[in-house]
Amino acid sequence: MYVVDNAGDDLAAVRHINACGGPAEHRAVLRPTPGAGDVLTTGWDLLVAAGKPPHAARREHVTALSWEYGQAWLAGSGVTDLIIDRAHLLTRDQAAAAAAAAAAAKAGAAVWLLWGTGIDPYTPGYDGAPHLVAGARTQVISLWEFYQRLPAAAPPLPAAAEPGEPDDWPPLPAADFPTFLAACRRYLPRREFAQVARLYYDTAEAADAWLDTYGAPRDPRDGQLTPRFEAATAGWLRDSAIGPAPCGPAALVRLRAVQAALFVRAIVLSWRPGPLGPLPATRLPGNLTSQVAGALQTAVRTDAAAATALSAHLNQGPAFFGLLQLSDVAPDGSAIRVPPGRARPHRRGITPGAVGWYGQVLEADERSWRELATAEPILIPAHARPLFAAHLAYRRESGAASTDPYFAHPRDPANKPATDVLRAAIRSTAQRIGLDLPWLHGDDCRYGADIGLTWRGHSWPGERGLVLARTGPGQDQTITPPPPILPARPQWISDGPA
Repeated sequence: MYVVDNAGDDLAAVRHINACGGPAEHRAVLRPTPGAGDVLTTGWDLLVAAGKPPHAARREHVTALSWEYGQAWLAGSGVTDLIIDRAHLLTRDQAAAAAAAAAAAKAGAAVWLLWGTGIDPYTPGYDGAPHLVAGARTQVISLWEFYQRLPAAAPPLPAAAEPGEPDDWPPLPAADFPTFLAACRRYLPRREFAQVARLYYDTAEAADAWLDTYGAPRDPRDGQLTPRFEAATAGWLRDSAIGPAPCGPAALVRLRAVQAALFVRAIVLSWRPGPLGPLPATRLPGNLTSQVAGALQTAVRTDAAAATALSAHLNQGPAFFGLLQLSDVAPDGSAIRVPPGRARPHRRGITPGAVGWYGQVLEADERSWRELATAEPILIPAHARPLFAAHLAYRRESGAASTDPYFAHPRDPANKPATDVLRAAIRSTAQRIGLDLPWLHGDDCRYGADIGLTWRGHSWPGERGLVLARTGPGQDQTITPPPPILPARPQWISDGPA
């Protein structure tokens, strides 16, 4: 803990604090509310320092837990420096609570107290003002030394990636994957074709590498696809191949390359763009974008933010989220691994082995469970990892063990499942940030016409009209439609002319 002597209340100090960055740069700035001497108000200030709106705690009815959630969000963002501006406004209890929050956020986190009224006598290297933290030595440093020890945050380095806006891509032809690249070569100018070909070949090579790594022994070549391979392919498409695409045209190029790479291995990945709307390529990228993750950062409840992010990433409801344990989530929120052998509850009111409509429901539940509990971990995008790390920190600070549920009922975690609470929290959070999650619509939307007019289970490939099948004698001919007859005049399915 450091006390920074800012006797003149220098404006340059305020500019330097603003240049230090925020939670994204692992720093947080707490500005105490003038005239408020209670610890609860300082907890609200801590939430604001973590990036929450001032009214967020009242809106979510968690004002009494502001310190707990503030500490969790600081820990989830990996904050290493907590800067308290005009710290002379704090009482002893408020300063002690702020120091405890920084200590809980990360071991060794530094607390910088900017003292705006001067310290008399000025004694560098000794205790600061006597009314701060009892029993803790606070080193007094000058403002210039503060600038040297905590410099301004460096500007982010530009990431080399594919163009992220639809306008950066040319209109792409509607040819299927066997002739997609040839159609692009025929209709696109040389420079635009080079852009498409570069991404196409890179994705195809990555698909070949993944298929080689996955291994043929786990996918028997008897003309049928194993459920585990189908779930693993869905996770790979979601986390690596197609989901991370920044826009629809880039996702379409990736999809065509993946289809070609799978076809060489006698696997057909069919895409049905018709029911997806006028711009079907825009439905291909993942739903957990950086904009969605940034909007979820404004939530105070860590369980609501993490559950909404997981639902948007997996494209399924929270039916099985209550089975996650703290040990399943990586400490930094980068991955979630559920052991495939973990038992799951069956849907109430439906007998296992039922046929007809109920059989389709059970089959959809089984598919959703396999995508959640696959052998490969669920990779979380980098911009959404603090959401999961914050809830993990909150659960650990609550005293939960590694084998306890990651999502727990807020009032009775030992006896009540968290499914209904999570579903209500996800719906309210999604509504607040303007996020439409079709897989959480009510029963009146079950027969919606966005994909088809028959009941369907929710899965990441299903939301994009993707169907996996095997070529050869065991292939179901109804799964893979016959190749369309291409007209002489090209048709466009991205942001180009019809």
